[in-house]
Amino acid sequence: MSNVVITISRQYGAAGREIATKVAEKLGVHLYDRQLVHIAAAQLQIDELSEEELLKLEREVPPLGLSFTPFFSFGMRGEKPLNQQIFEAEAGVIARLARNESCVILGRCADFVLHNERNVVSVFIHASDKFRADRGVHAYLGKTLEDLKREDEKRALYYKHFTAQEFGAPENYDLVVRADKGTTDEIADAIVAYAKAFVK
Repeated sequence: MSNVVITISRQYGAAGREIATKVAEKLGVHLYDRQLVHIAAAQLQIDELSEEELLKLEREVPPLGLSFTPFFSFGMRGEKPLNQQIFEAEAGVIARLARNESCVILGRCADFVLHNERNVVSVFIHASDKFRADRGVHAYLGKTLEDLKREDEKRALYYKHFTAQEFGAPENYDLVVRADKGTTDEIADAIVAYAKAFVK
């Protein structure tokens, strides 16, 4: 198999991070997630912010009606908000990774950033409310389904802001997977098999 990149987006509480970790392990490649924001921050010379501050800044987007500047508006002039600069720096890092190595990228709108690349398989992982509610209790320290859905709303806003597309819409991904249809190992195996079948 040639250089392959798997981007994984997921509903909160659908075991996406665990599955992404297993996919990376099975392929013997790196998983990129939060470290992307640190690389972007270093490029922008804003290293003084903590990881928590960086992630908060990255996630907070203004209402779409006030300053809608999707990823494809890169060439816009004038001063850009810091979270826009971080996103663009992350997108540049993601594009370089996809050119230079096989890897798994979790979140960060990577499916959209790389949607024209032939060696990329984009995956969206979701699950039933019951599955997510159970994980909220056991894996997320007692979070309710409503808590998980609020996190999804934030992800959807972030995705919409930077891509002008709907988070989780099946047409935006190569593969949509139900995490509660098997174990995390089985789901990861299925994603790896799909990638090997379609990236030569």
